[in-house]
Order: sequence, then C-alpha cells, then structure tokens
Amino acid sequence: MSKILFTLSPVTGHVRPALPLARALAEEGHEVVVYTGRKFAQAVTATGAKHAPIVQGRDLDDAELDAWSMAHGAPAPGIKRLQWDVLHHFVATVPGFLADIDGLVAAERPDVIVMDNAFLAGGIAARKHDVPSVLFSVSPLAISSKDTAPFGLGLQPPRTGLDGLRYALLDWFTRTVVFREVQKAAERVVAEYGEPVPEGFFFNWSQTAVTRVLHTSVPSFEYPRSDLPANVELVGPYLPAGIDRFTPPAWWGDVLEARAVGRPVVLVTQGTVATDPERLLWPAIDELADEDVLVVATTEDVGYAANVRATPFVPFERLLPLVDVMVTNGGFGGVQQALAAGVPLVVAGRTEDKAEVGARVTWSGVGVTIPTDKITDATTSQAVRDGVRRVLTDPSFARRAGELAAEYAEHDGVARTVSVITELAGAGR
Repeated sequence: MSKILFTLSPVTGHVRPALPLARALAEEGHEVVVYTGRKFAQAVTATGAKHAPIVQGRDLDDAELDAWSMAHGAPAPGIKRLQWDVLHHFVATVPGFLADIDGLVAAERPDVIVMDNAFLAGGIAARKHDVPSVLFSVSPLAISSKDTAPFGLGLQPPRTGLDGLRYALLDWFTRTVVFREVQKAAERVVAEYGEPVPEGFFFNWSQTAVTRVLHTSVPSFEYPRSDLPANVELVGPYLPAGIDRFTPPAWWGDVLEARAVGRPVVLVTQGTVATDPERLLWPAIDELADEDVLVVATTEDVGYAANVRATPFVPFERLLPLVDVMVTNGGFGGVQQALAAGVPLVVAGRTEDKAEVGARVTWSGVGVTIPTDKITDATTSQAVRDGVRRVLTDPSFARRAGELAAEYAEHDGVARTVSVITELAGAGR
C-alpha cells in the first residue's frame, strides 16, 4: 500500500472536499496523512487518516479571516484590498507551510502529495522532493487561457474578436500592473526556498507545478478551452455524502410536507468564509417572509417569520433533494452540490472566486445572479425576491439544472481521483 500526504489550506471549503478522498484511500488500506489546521483534526481522523497540524505555517480559522485581515492593516474593499489579500493569504503563508511540509516529507516519505488549488506550497515542495503530485480544485478552473477573461473578474468567454482583444489587454494589465509586486514577492519566496522560479504568472503556478490537475466539475459548467494543458482533467465533484452525522431538526417534517403539497422550498446559505449575515441571509429572510414558500436558512434559530426554519448546519445531501431553489453567495462547493441534485440557483456574491461561480451559473443556464454592493458585497431584499421569483416561475432553470444533474451523475470524482493518486503512487515507487 502507499503513503499519501494531503496538504490543505486551513479553510472549510478546501478541507471538506478532501475528506471523502482521504476516507476512500484509507478504506483501500493506504496510509493517509492530512496536513491542515487544528480546527479540522477530528474531521480528518474520522476518515481513518492521520492529522498533521500546522506548526510553522499560519493556522488561521477561516471564520476569523476578515477580522484577522482588518487587525493586520487590510485596506477597504477594492483593488488594493485584492492585492493585499493575495499577498498576505496566498503568498506570504508559503514559507511557513514549506517548512512544515519539508519535515513531513522527511518523516513520512509520501509516495504522492495531494493539495487543493489554493495551496501553492504543496506543488513547490513536491517538485523539490521529486514526489508526484495531484491538485484538486475548490474553485472554477483558474488557469489562464486565451479563451477566457482573466480569472476573478466574472466575465464570460469572449463572443467577438473585440472581446478577445479586450480580455488580452485585461490579462496584460492584471499580470504587469495589478499584481506586479505580488509576482515579485512570489518569485522571492520560491528563490529563497532554493528552487527555480517557475515561468509565467504566479497565479498559474499551483496548476503548472504539479503532475496532475483534477478539476472537480463537468464540461457543461466549465468554459471550453482550446489550450487546456494536457495534465488537466475534469473529473466531477467531490460530494461529501456520509461524512456528517445527521439528526433531523424538529421542523424536518415541515420540509417534507411542503415538498409533498408542492409548496416551494427555498434554501438560503451564506457559505463558510464571507459569513456576514447582512450580506445575504438577513435580506433574503426579510423579503421571503411574505412569500408563499418555506425558507430553510443555515443560521442560528433565533426566531424569524412563520415560514422560516433555521439551523446552523444540515448535510446538503439530505436537504437538497427537497429544495426547489438555493440562494447562495456563490461558494463553489455548495453550488456543485446543488447542481448535482438538480437544484437551480440564485447567486449573490463577488468576493474570492464567487464572481466566477456566478458567471458560470448564468452561462450554463442553471440560475441567475443578482447584484451586490461594490464595497460591502451585500445584496438587497428586493433583488433576492426578484431572483427567487424568476427562477421559480421560469421552468428553463430547473430543466437545465436537471440536465446538469444527469451529467454530474455520470462522474464519480472521488473514485477517479483515488485512481489517479494510486496510479501515481505506484509509478513513483
């Protein structure tokens, strides 16, 4: 059997997708070590894997990300905040992670290193130690392409030659102006580690520095690319079925009854990073209170309107088959789960990778995006109501979501990824 080392960003949306992988590999008899934040120790060990805590790297609870950033001088939202976030959370964390991984490689002697696509240190360390590596995505495919706009802008593929020219100029501006200083910082980090600096834009290094890139989506939800690198494969999502214990809340029967009588069930979820309820949860709950729908909100039950049922957490694989529309800030993992269940979407969010997720929701016809404030990223009650009404009254969204669900059902992302990992482990040995 092989030894597999996972190196994961200490973020819920990056760790949870890896848990089914760790469990499947452990059940096959492989020795699995998962390097990530202490917050996830129990969830990791429950899969049968060994947890390796972050020691020299930054172990920051993702729920405290915004507060930490403000306490360390982050500017107001805008271009400067974007530059600051990428520098401090994506690049500046790399040296500490590398130091930890070096120790783990020496102690564990892994046959393969597996990482999420935000964990730049994993690929750099794998190259240094000549270990095969696998990257899985927790966002829309981020690698640069001549067939797409620069990642993060939320722009759909070019429709005309003029669009293509504009996107090429945006790409040049992004690389050479917006992220010029971050590029230099990333190059210094790699050079100081004693490794050759990779070619090209630092944002692509996570994908280009690894042996295989496994993108956790399906063709109908990802932009077509004529220049897709040969090491990239679309494998389907990692659905976290069975990793959470579930005790139905007292109101679970209300959901079953609504479904039985044809009353729409609307799920409202804020996500795991951008968690300020003022952005989406409160506007959605306030406006949907007077609608003839049953609202399930992932928040504390502190007393809402008669048609609202709340819980801090519910396994989506149990709830989504009973849902008619999901209102979300656009987290990639949650959107993938919704589409795998055939649930159309209303997306309100532009931070992190959410503009890209929303753009793909619109492009694929599985839902609508609604506007948010440029500074706070908060939406309005009216926008939520209009979005929900549009999705519920236009059957094309549910029909298209159902078509994607059938496509998702053709893929077993976990099984395919396990196959790739074990194949590389054997070749490495």
